[in-house]
This record gives sequence, structure tokens and C-alpha cells, in this order.
Amino acid sequence: MQDPAAAGVCGVNAAEGPGGLVEGEAVPKAGQGVVAVYREPYGPVRMCSAAGLRGVALEEFGPVSEPVPYRGRKGIITYWPVATREQTVVCGSLRQWRLAVELDFEPAWAAFSAGPVELRWRAGGRLRRWRPDFLARTAEGVREVLVLKPSGQESLPASRLEVLEEVARAAGWRVRQVREPSGLRVRNLGWLAGYRFPAGDEEGQGQALLEAFRAPTGLRAGVAASGLDELTGLDLAYRMLWQRRLLFDHAQPLLPDAAAWAA
Repeated sequence: MQDPAAAGVCGVNAAEGPGGLVEGEAVPKAGQGVVAVYREPYGPVRMCSAAGLRGVALEEFGPVSEPVPYRGRKGIITYWPVATREQTVVCGSLRQWRLAVELDFEPAWAAFSAGPVELRWRAGGRLRRWRPDFLARTAEGVREVLVLKPSGQESLPASRLEVLEEVARAAGWRVRQVREPSGLRVRNLGWLAGYRFPAGDEEGQGQALLEAFRAPTGLRAGVAASGLDELTGLDLAYRMLWQRRLLFDHAQPLLPDAAAWAA
């Protein structure tokens, strides 16, 4: 029987032997490509070659297996319900969580998932495993693999980047290395993320706020000018900031008197 990984067709990974190798499956030797492992939603774990990933909607899948916290991991496991679709992204670290907030806020990203594929290859006589941080699909339908740069470094290690680029070429992905979001923008978006889900019919109140924020105005002043009570108005204003119906200066703290204006 032909190896499904070698053929570029995904096969079912029913059982793993010692060291994560699949019983009855050949592991590629150096120079013979990379094996990719992913789990379909509510389905089996599958194994295929890099070419077998072309067209697979990994950005809509969950992780191959849930990340396990370990001593030294920077953060905790976080379950992130996405604002624009019925999907929960499982983040294995605070670094991933910060990037997930950024991806959820930016309309350029239509869908994303953390660690939905594990790459396996041989190097130096040993089996290597690695899960890139995110697979994402842009609003234009382009799939990208996003990886966080190591702290204090400009790029992934050359050996790992070479493997990733080999897989991306075969799968039809773009590769994007990104810095971990940090600073004031992370704090502002972390605050707004608590308001990312709609809360009932707010269209009439929203129009009143848009009128009040035709020009840059402090949040509390704009709410008062809209005629809404302060608690209800601020709550809605923050929700509209997440939705980008209202805009603000990301270089300034998002305090109740921060300036905002209609998009």
C-alpha cells in the first residue's frame, strides 16, 4: 500500500507508537519532506505530506491536541471565543493570547486558529516536532502561517524557518514572522476585548453616539452629548470602538476621557 504522506493524500493517524511515530507509517528521512499532522473538527487525526495541506481550512480547526502547561511556560492555557464567528481558539501561552486578540480585532483576518498543525521531520537522526503559532485566512482568502519571533531575536532559527518555508510552498501558504504584541496597544485591546460581543438591539443608541462623536470628543463628554446615561453609553461606546464604528488613538491610554471619533 502506498504511504499517504508520500502521495500527498491525508490518511488517518489511528495510533501512535513510541516517540510520536505512527505505527505502520514510514517517517520521512532527511531530504524527503515533512509530515503534517492535524485534527479535523469532530473527526480523526490525519497525517499527510506538506502538499496534502493545500486547500485544507486549518484556520477553522482546533489544535492537534490541547496544549499542556509546563514549568517555565509564560502563561496559562486560554480559551478565546472569536468575536466574528462561532469558534474558540485555544492559546497555549500569553504570547499566543496577545496575538489572538490582535487578529480578532483586525478586520484583515477572516479566520485564525492556534497550533492546528504539527510538523514532523528528521534532522540529525532525531524526530523533530513543531507547531507554528497560528494558521490564518485573510479577508481576501489567502492562507498565512504566522509565527511569533523568539524574544530578542529577529527571526526563527534558520533550520526551523527552512522547514516552514518548504511546507508553505507546498501548501500554498504565505509565511509571516511577527513580534509579540506589547505595550499600550495590548492593554487597550485587552480592555476592549471584554466588549467584543453585541448586547441586544443597540442601533438607535449607536446612531446617537455616532452623531455625538462626529468630531474627536472625550468618551464621557460624547456620551453625555448623546443623551444616554453614562454607564449605558460608555458600555456601548467601548463596544463600538471594538467594532471600529468609533476610532481612537492607539498611542494613548483608553481612559473614560480618551478622545474618540466616528469612523
